[in-house]
Formats: sequence, C-alpha cells, structure tokens
Amino acid sequence: MRQTKIHCVIPHFSQAQARNRSLFASYTYYKPLTSNNPTQHCFSHHLPTISPRTNLNKRSLFPAEPPTRSSLPISNPSRPFSTSPHTMSSDDAYMSFLDKANKDVSGDQSQQGASVKTETVHSSVSVPKNLKSVDAYYVSDTDEPFEPVALKWDGAAKGAWPSTAELSSLISPDTNLSISTLSPSSFDPKNQYSAVLDAVRAAAESDKSDNLKVYRVEITSTKVEYWVLALDKPESRLVGLRAKAVES
Repeated sequence: MRQTKIHCVIPHFSQAQARNRSLFASYTYYKPLTSNNPTQHCFSHHLPTISPRTNLNKRSLFPAEPPTRSSLPISNPSRPFSTSPHTMSSDDAYMSFLDKANKDVSGDQSQQGASVKTETVHSSVSVPKNLKSVDAYYVSDTDEPFEPVALKWDGAAKGAWPSTAELSSLISPDTNLSISTLSPSSFDPKNQYSAVLDAVRAAAESDKSDNLKVYRVEITSTKVEYWVLALDKPESRLVGLRAKAVES
C-alpha cells in the first residue's frame, strides 16, 4: 500500500514562549484528513510575529473575529432579516408606479368617453346662418367653442320639448346617455353667455324666455356637454349651440 505524505505547518516557538502553557491551550490544531492526494496539507491558525518581549495573551495572538449575524443590531426584530434590494429603489420609481396604477384605473373611463360620439347636425336639416358666426367659448378646465346644432324634431311644431331619453336618441342613437336639464339662469348665473343665449333665440325666431332650454349631457365622470336649444316650430327642428367641458 502506497503511503501518502501529509504536511502540517506548525509555527516555531522559543523556549520562553513554550513555557507559556496558555498559548498552547488556546492554540488549535487540525487533524489531517485521510486522503490519497499527496499534496494535502493541514494548516493551523496564523499567528503574529512573536518576540521574546511579546506579552503573550489570547487577545494579542488571536485578534477579535468579525461580528456574527446574531450580534448585529436589528431595527425591527419582528421582521425577518433580508439582504435583497428594495423593490422601490427611489422616489421616482415609486411615483412612476403610482402614475401607472392611476392610468390603469382611469383607462376604462377614458376609452368609454372616447367611444361616445354625439351628433350636432342631422343630415337632412339646415343650420341657421347666425349660429355659424357665433364666436364664444365655454369656460372649464379646457375652454371649448360653442358649435351649431340643428336636429330634426317633429315635436317642435307642437311646442313639445324632447325628454332626456328622446334627446339621447337624437344625438347618440346607440348610447343611453345620462342627461339632465337646466334653466338658462342656472346655466349662466353670472351672465357670461348672454351672446350665446341671444343667438339661439334669434335662430328660432323667438324671444320668449320659455322657448329656451339647456341640457347637460354626461359623457364620463369628468367630461360633459352643454346643449343650449330652442324650438323652431316652422321648421320642426331643434336649433342651438353645444359646448364640451371638462369638470374635474
């Protein structure tokens, strides 16, 4: 059987150092492992250079070991220790996360509002000339211009106003819109749109206050439309002006 040589590196001590039994008591030897590898060595702890005047003690020979995990302070003992990086590495990343979440929540409403189309002029109805020249804007989060309206409505000849459901079918046949009515004074409490109201009355060739009505059409929770309408009896139509608004 071939014998394997195993080399052990043992530091040398002087006679004075050898008399210090505490040195050898604290010194650790490693038993070599049985192996067929002829280059195997066993190594002991590395000791600092020792002179005859060295104050031999365990602290000088064996420096303090680095702190263990159990000795480190933990700010919140109830939470497990983790070295993984934070998911949100910066304020910018966190704000980007919130923006994306908000867009996802409001995305359905935006798409729904974009799909709703309202018709202001029926193909078989002419638009009064004076309504085409009105230059006025409805003030909201986005200032939108007033646009001419001319809708075929047989009830106009009888002096009958369309209900909210009937108006919804006139301006958007495929959508059941949420519509409410306003008086002219409720629509314009500060007299900002007097030119708009006068233009609609003139288009219907009527100066009667009861021949004017405002409809508020809700497209989304923030997008609405205001329809200022009058009954044109001779032509059996609804005439007026419409403005879009964003009310956040």
